[in-house]
Amino acid sequence: MSTDAKSVTQPDLAEARTLLNARGDWRTLVVAVLVYAGWFATVFTHRQLPWWATFALLVWFGAWHLSLQHELVHGHPFRRAGLNTAMASLSVTMWVPFLSFKRDHLSHHDTTLTHPQLDSESYYTTPEHWQTSGRLLRAVAWANRTLAFRLTVWSVYSAVQYFVLDAWRAIRNVDNSRRAWVLHVPALIAVTVIVRYFAGMSMFEYVIGGVFGSHSLNMMRSFAEHKTLADQTNRTAMINAGRTMSLLMLNNNLHIAHHDEPSAPFADAQQQPAHCPPRRAFRTVVRDTECRRPHGRFREGRKNRGALRWLRRGDP
Repeated sequence: MSTDAKSVTQPDLAEARTLLNARGDWRTLVVAVLVYAGWFATVFTHRQLPWWATFALLVWFGAWHLSLQHELVHGHPFRRAGLNTAMASLSVTMWVPFLSFKRDHLSHHDTTLTHPQLDSESYYTTPEHWQTSGRLLRAVAWANRTLAFRLTVWSVYSAVQYFVLDAWRAIRNVDNSRRAWVLHVPALIAVTVIVRYFAGMSMFEYVIGGVFGSHSLNMMRSFAEHKTLADQTNRTAMINAGRTMSLLMLNNNLHIAHHDEPSAPFADAQQQPAHCPPRRAFRTVVRDTECRRPHGRFREGRKNRGALRWLRRGDP
């Protein structure tokens, strides 16, 4: 074998033996340790903490765990998918099976963004569906365009709805959904046993903070991350956030960068483009919320090549 061949193959073999998927993935490992250590510390020291501190910590570590699961969906920190699944499977927020989230979120990246029939994370509806909706559904749709409703009523409803509908998919084994719940049910039992019997915490207290509260905090970021526009390269936002909230979101607030390079670890997210204002304290969805780049590398997903008009739920 020539020297040139050795110089090429030896680094490749060394890279293949590397446990981590990317050089910077040690940071994701650190985050994982902090998330799980913080979660365990919170539930086991709740008797020594005031109720509001326990609630705040459950919300924080639950939301951080959702961000960690997002990193794991995209193949970080480990090169082997099985290791990422194992790390994510203790679903401390309880309502979303990891493999179901992985299925739906990867579909979101491979479809027409905001399309109400194709994008699993869309908040839009077709004109035909809007015209046939009753007053109650229209009122809910209008209310869901506000941050207050989205972070309270809708965060609870959407979590329960996802849990129930995905469980029903698993019962019928639609698209092999049962596999996700084979992992999720033991995780639900484990979290319940740890919280209720080992730590002695009320499940009501845990569900309010660790399930619904953390989901609500996580939805603050997603409130403004996508908007339907005629130009599909311009449908993703750059959400302003300070260092603390960027760490909580693992830079997923830099949503343009994430959709440009979804396989990149969070620590390698591109910096804010020059045409965007400097990042300030977290003012994500009240004002100064989004900075969309005029050009991007997005493509229309393979699932839909035709043009379609649709409305944000609540648009007239």
